[in-house]
Amino acid sequence: MLRGVIASLVLPSRVRIDVFQMIADLLESGMSLEKALDIAAETASVQGQAWRAAVLRKWRDALVAGRFSDTAARWVPPAEAMIFGAYGRVEAGVLFAGAARVAEMRSKQKGAMWKALALPVMLIVGLIVLLWGAGGHFIPVLEGVSDPGTWGMGAQVFRMTSVWLHGNFLLFLAVVGGLMFCVYLLIVYWTGPGRQHADKVAPFSLYRTLTGSAFLFVVLEFVSAGVDVNERTFTAMKKGASPYARHRIDAIQRHMAGGAGFGASMRLAGHGFPDPALVPVVAALDGTAGWERKLGGFVERWVGRSDEVLRSRAALMNGTLLLIVTFVMAGGIDAMFGILQQAGNY
Repeated sequence: MLRGVIASLVLPSRVRIDVFQMIADLLESGMSLEKALDIAAETASVQGQAWRAAVLRKWRDALVAGRFSDTAARWVPPAEAMIFGAYGRVEAGVLFAGAARVAEMRSKQKGAMWKALALPVMLIVGLIVLLWGAGGHFIPVLEGVSDPGTWGMGAQVFRMTSVWLHGNFLLFLAVVGGLMFCVYLLIVYWTGPGRQHADKVAPFSLYRTLTGSAFLFVVLEFVSAGVDVNERTFTAMKKGASPYARHRIDAIQRHMAGGAGFGASMRLAGHGFPDPALVPVVAALDGTAGWERKLGGFVERWVGRSDEVLRSRAALMNGTLLLIVTFVMAGGIDAMFGILQQAGNY
């Protein structure tokens, strides 16, 4: 996880897209991958991006040592790591161009998701700041002019909450950070009983959409590059995938090993992966003439509408957060007016 955080700082989405596309263009001109990585590292160094240059040189060294796919996979998100798992079976230029397209797709999807959640998150942060400020400045002043024992229930709750938050702010941040980390672990690592039902609601449904569409997009990139979607392909993809995606891919792989087609295997796995809206289409197109082209067109259109899909799947979580903020703010305002009124009569 630490490496992933560092990688996101050194190689954020927009930078990865530009770097991947630049390397793909250099390779298309006939340059070797080793030379292209050298130029990319030199470009980053000239731009003052020493860490980025160091990562690209690490990739170059790994290429010389025969460990390129494994090394690159540790510095990019799982969806792009799945692409590099095909190194050695697909031309490097095709891989980097495909990685750029996958990164672009995920960037758009994640941008849409964060836009959907921006308002409630900002309101929650504002509410926390309001409570912290009230506990340190507003409440102490009122306690000096009014007996807290005469305050109503709402005012008492507001007082206790704000005073505790002001006095234990670091503890509060630690608890919230711990809860967020636990949710992250559940989202990425939980694959057992109940996960299929959890995938129907946010944030689990959002993660399934992001990882699932990326998986299918990577498969289409392989197919368009002439790679047969077989046991070896899935094994290579799973090396770079997240634990959740690896489990879902493994289920599809088992059914394909039993003789089922790609789309039928998705349906038989019963996980709704890569996405419930995609599985029936993939199953219907699988095996038909030109299914790769037809499916590719469908996925492109689906990804183009992914902002609407993600917004709709974030709606319940969005609405719940807004409802909580509304009730807390309304209660706080009511309590503050009650306190002020009692202070005026004291």
